[in-house]
Amino acid sequence: MSSSRRTARTRDSRDLRGELIAAAVEMLAQPQPVAVPSLRSIARACQVAPSAVYWHFPSEADLRSAVLDTEYASLISAVGAALDGAPDGGDRLVVAGDAYITWALEHPGAYQLLFESDDELPATRAEHGPRLQQRIVELARRVDPQAPFAAALLLWSAWHGVVSLRLHKTEWDWGMTPQEANRRLVAALTTVRSSQEAPTENGSPAP
Repeated sequence: MSSSRRTARTRDSRDLRGELIAAAVEMLAQPQPVAVPSLRSIARACQVAPSAVYWHFPSEADLRSAVLDTEYASLISAVGAALDGAPDGGDRLVVAGDAYITWALEHPGAYQLLFESDDELPATRAEHGPRLQQRIVELARRVDPQAPFAAALLLWSAWHGVVSLRLHKTEWDWGMTPQEANRRLVAALTTVRSSQEAPTENGSPAP
């Protein structure tokens, strides 16, 4: 029997389509890489030979670290500048969320590399991240004075959801702008806290 006939019989006797789908599903059980552009593509964009890139970045890992460092610093700067320039009386939680969401949607590939990949954030985080984090935690006391760090994580999770869904589900009609979504999120979280602090009939706060 010819090899082509054996191949045909094997193909007919197994559900290769189902196996391919099952294999892909199994692979998706683990996070998938979000890659920085290759050294060759970056060299091409700069109109230099790929060998020239290696003078500055010995490997793609070194390049990836530098890119993460640059983009993380940019995000921190954008949110920090928005808070520094916030008008008196403005809702600074809304200002911080708007700045975060705006930066992310304007830098989609960088955002995915920072927060949708398993790459560790670079040394910039140690230098600048805690300072900005502390500012957000202080603002989050409005949401939960007893656990402001947990409240800040909740806010970040909500902001991340707004960004990630809009990056990946561009065909959906969200019915509101990302900034409107941010205002509703902040209002909902702070309203829940206010209702918990409202006195009951016996004068004590609600549980």
